[in-house]
Amino acid sequence: MSRTDVIEIVVVGAHLSGMPLNYQLTEVGGVLVRNSRTASDYRLYVLPGATPAKPGLIREPGFAGFGDAPGLDVEVWALSPAAFGSFVAAIPAPLGVGKITLEDGAQVSGFLCESYALVDAPEITHLGGWRAYIAQGL
Repeated sequence: MSRTDVIEIVVVGAHLSGMPLNYQLTEVGGVLVRNSRTASDYRLYVLPGATPAKPGLIREPGFAGFGDAPGLDVEVWALSPAAFGSFVAAIPAPLGVGKITLEDGAQVSGFLCESYALVDAPEITHLGGWRAYIAQGL
């Protein structure tokens, strides 16, 4: 795919390479473009009761992140417009797609979560991303 005939999407959890839902990207011809980080004002939570386990990402303006590398590990994937449309249409609530600001200032469509779903959700922002959470076996 050339850069002009794709739409990029940021994934933060179960759709990352090697994770349980990554096949939903690869089956429709998705291509990993790059690894990146969000801007520092994002927070990450574990969605209670989600199967497979999924995170919820929210933006909180003014939040400064944690540690020396604020922001969260993410992947940017490229999909054809048709694949992007069918992929986004299948996303279950409380997740949705909106603009995510990356550490370099780029704004890319990606997974975000409605705040109501995070009322009793454990926050894992301090770990730096979903892979670190999964690696802890929690």
